[in-house]
Amino acid sequence: MLCDCFSVRSSAMADEIAARYAKLRIEEDEGGIVDLGAINSSVVPDKFHLMLIGRLVTDRPYNLEAFKNTMIRDWTLTDKVVIRVLAPNLYAFQFFHWRDKEKVLKGRPWCFDNMLLILKEVEGDEQPEQVALYHSPFWVRVKHLPFNCRSDEDVKELVANWGEVLEIEEDLLGLDRFRRVRL
Repeated sequence: MLCDCFSVRSSAMADEIAARYAKLRIEEDEGGIVDLGAINSSVVPDKFHLMLIGRLVTDRPYNLEAFKNTMIRDWTLTDKVVIRVLAPNLYAFQFFHWRDKEKVLKGRPWCFDNMLLILKEVEGDEQPEQVALYHSPFWVRVKHLPFNCRSDEDVKELVANWGEVLEIEEDLLGLDRFRRVRL
């Protein structure tokens, strides 16, 4: 009996909502296309040049305040940072000095509680939920190289299929036990 009553009630609610939306109309003067390209965007200061967007790669629950406090503590910034929640596991990090932003980008990868934080610089024409956050740079050690295969060119060729080579740690004498590559 309870199930029948519930289905009748939800059906009536659905009909009521459909009827309300059917009455909505866009008037002639409300419709049309708005051209935002005609607005001079240079008058508005670029708010995004000190902002990063990031996603914490996890499906498990975590303490949001602990995440924020840990990132702020680990980054040891000279100025403050504002962290805003945009969606589940999606954050905007607003920095107030360019050196702090660069320090955070250069120090990647960052983790919280063994969960990777993927960061990307913000471009003004992106929707936050649609920003592609799938790649993060990592340092990789390439070990057991013969002496004649330790040059930067050799190492680049060896790791070419692993990802984009961002940086190779310097080895002037070629005597290190491994080569470190940032991919």
